Amino acid sequence: MHNEIVHTALRSEIRGKSSLYGQRHSYTRLKPCGVPVARDRMYQILRALDPIGVANRAFAQQRIPQTDFSVAGPNQILSVDGHHKLGLYGIEIYAEIDAYSRYLSMHLSCM
Repeated sequence: MHNEIVHTALRSEIRGKSSLYGQRHSYTRLKPCGVPVARDRMYQILRALDPIGVANRAFAQQRIPQTDFSVAGPNQILSVDGHHKLGLYGIEIYAEIDAYSRYLSMHLSCM
C-alpha cells in the first residue's frame, strides 16, 4: 500500500519536465506533499519507474578528465581566492598561488 502511494506520487513527478530532475529533487518534492518515504526506498522506486532518465542523468554527470597544463614561468598564472567571513569585523584575507612554483602568498587587509 505504502509503495503504491510513492509510485503514484513519483509517476506524477516524472511526467513532463520533472523527469529531467534527479533523486534529491524528487525527494524534496515528495516530502512537503505528505508522502512519508525513506530516501533509499524512494531512490529504488525511482530507478524502477524511470531507468532511462536515471541513466541519462548518470551519463551527464560523468566528469571530463583534467589534463595537465604547462606554465611558461613564475608569475605567469596566479590563482587568487578571498575569504570574506570576517568582513563584518573589517578583516579581509586574500591568498594567491603561483601555478608554476606552487608558491602561496597571503594578504591580510584591515579596514
